[in-house]
Amino acid sequence: MSGGGAPGIAHIGVIKALEENNIPVDYITGTSIGAIIGGMYAIGLTPNEMITVIKSDDFKQWISGEPEWKNQYYYIQSDPKPGILDFRFSINNLNSTGPKIYLLPSNLISPGQMNYAFVPLFSQANALCQGNFDKLFVPFRCVASDIYNKETVVFRQAELGDAIRASMTFPFMFMPIQINNRLLFDGGIYNNFPVDIMRKDFHPEYTIGSVVAYNPPKADKRDPLMLLQNMIIHPTDYSLPEGGGLLLNFKLKAFNTFDFSKVDELVQIGYDSVMAHLDEIKSRIPRQQTKEELSERRKNFRSQFTALKFRHIHVEGVDSNQMLYLKNILPPEDTGYDLNDFKKNYFKFISDDRISEIIPHAKLNPPGGYFDLNLSIETQDQMKLMFGGFISSSTTNQAYLGISYQNLTEYALSACIDAQFGEIYNGFSLGTRIDMPSRKSNYLKLKFVLHKFNNYKGNRLFQVENRMQDFTQNEIYSKLSTGFPLGMSGRLESGIGLGLLTDYYTQHNSLINPKQGSDVSTYALGSVFTRIESNTLNDLMYPTRGFHYSTSLQLTGGTEKFRAITDTTQNLSRRKDNWLQYHAKAEHYFSLSTHLTLGVYGELAFSNRKLLQNYTATVIQARSFEPTAYSRSVFNEAYSANQFLIVGIKPIYIINDLWHARTEAYYFVPYKNILRNIDNTAAYSKPFSTSQFMAETTLVFSFKVASASLFANYYSSAASQWNFGVNIGILLFEPKFTD
Repeated sequence: MSGGGAPGIAHIGVIKALEENNIPVDYITGTSIGAIIGGMYAIGLTPNEMITVIKSDDFKQWISGEPEWKNQYYYIQSDPKPGILDFRFSINNLNSTGPKIYLLPSNLISPGQMNYAFVPLFSQANALCQGNFDKLFVPFRCVASDIYNKETVVFRQAELGDAIRASMTFPFMFMPIQINNRLLFDGGIYNNFPVDIMRKDFHPEYTIGSVVAYNPPKADKRDPLMLLQNMIIHPTDYSLPEGGGLLLNFKLKAFNTFDFSKVDELVQIGYDSVMAHLDEIKSRIPRQQTKEELSERRKNFRSQFTALKFRHIHVEGVDSNQMLYLKNILPPEDTGYDLNDFKKNYFKFISDDRISEIIPHAKLNPPGGYFDLNLSIETQDQMKLMFGGFISSSTTNQAYLGISYQNLTEYALSACIDAQFGEIYNGFSLGTRIDMPSRKSNYLKLKFVLHKFNNYKGNRLFQVENRMQDFTQNEIYSKLSTGFPLGMSGRLESGIGLGLLTDYYTQHNSLINPKQGSDVSTYALGSVFTRIESNTLNDLMYPTRGFHYSTSLQLTGGTEKFRAITDTTQNLSRRKDNWLQYHAKAEHYFSLSTHLTLGVYGELAFSNRKLLQNYTATVIQARSFEPTAYSRSVFNEAYSANQFLIVGIKPIYIINDLWHARTEAYYFVPYKNILRNIDNTAAYSKPFSTSQFMAETTLVFSFKVASASLFANYYSSAASQWNFGVNIGILLFEPKFTD
């Protein structure tokens, strides 16, 4: 069975037709997708069971590298950042030429899902045959490519999961795997149709070749992908010796490499091809194996599997100090744990940015009747440079630069410096987090933020130079907090904060010259807060899967100072300012079909903060509703209040893995709207006297690390009710002190 990506699902149809017509399969060899399907058949899976695996969410996660929401360990994840590109390097192994910086990633798809999946899929059969592929349900061979020695590697005896993982590791898509000190990639690079291995190892009387691939054509000199294919992939002879068997050469160019959604169609193509040659096959293979005989033999083989129960854990790839940290997280020795326990702990580890990769192996311990778990752990380089930002047709253009340090010893330490530059936001932050090693994990986090928001009440399609801002908000604050995990997807964080906030604004429309100065409100504040949050969303800007729930309670107090521009005496008006605020938000996406997703949204805010010394100060200090990139770039006082309720709905049409179209509609209901009195003081309206509507329709192109979008939106109350534009990148600001 050849490699060839998703079209290789047709191999299952070939096997299915042979089984249903009592034609025995004595040996099997494969490359890449042929190795996956061949390996599953070799351990005793039926064709229907293989179809179930290929259709499963687990398999989709192997291919995408994205973990299922319930496997994401939110507690360990660092705060989100608007970085798009990152470059890692180590400071432990500096040489005379400086640090070795990796400018390009070695893989686009995380191997974490696949590395785990191969444990429950292949470990029991591997233990039964003791790594000897001749002792599997069907004797099996697969091939990989040693790119250093430029040669094919044939797997006859090995860890079965590793062999198959190596055979399907396409360059730059998946991280290479190292076996016996050899760095291995997809077998299709040097031998995409291992009929020579079949003939050499098994000497079959009759061979059926299933080919879903073809040699790449000569590249266009302007096509970098085709040029890369021509450089990497060696031509393969997709033929059988004359008279040696039947060659099924499928023409499946209509299916792309990652078209794994068309399982039934591809299986049927493979099935029909065998049925068209059935008489020819039967004339050459007189021996038959009935369905009952095959089922009994398969049952006998699988009945010898040992249940996947674990007792001991062995870790390699880390030093003694790192082992101290890991031991406090791993289950205690000799307690015994099952596959679900292992799965939970495995995904906790790979959610940690300090861990690069874990390759797990389950080794049978015959005297005890249980498996030992061997974990080969590779840690990330300590330093990471991050670049990113946001380009927009409006004023929201941002640049981001960050540098982080992380180190895993008996404690897990991380520190980061972040800076953003733009017309509406400029920020600088320092942060550090220390994770305490224990089975009841907790962390200590300290953060310092200095940032400035330039707010505008209106907007235009394209940025205008020398445009006057309506008001600015400057904040300096620091927060110290501690956090604890709540299950896999949640965490509890509590802490204290100190902040100095200064708002510059103009209350009178006649004062349009910035040189005349501004009114100034200054707030010296302290806070105590607690927050519970659960997050599994799959994207920072335009999520289509998962959920985000949060609830927080904050007690804040301090002093408010106000100086008016018209006050020539420079006197300050002072007063104490103490309040309690509560905030809750819920966002959840439900898959209705392959292409349709429905998101629902709700938000509730309550604050008993007093009305401030003028209307403008009150409005800009109140919580704002800013659910979209556009709303974060344009201040709209109609969507600011101290108490409000919001409900929203987000119908989404998934075009494919890269494109989707979405509409977001929100209904904003303040409990009491903030009103401007004739003397510019603030007052509250009657309860529920007003409401606002906001909607945006967006066409989104996702390129994994960021996204590009074309949007149109409507505001029921705004200087410009209809707005249109284009956004590229990630727009993400540091939270305000009172958020």
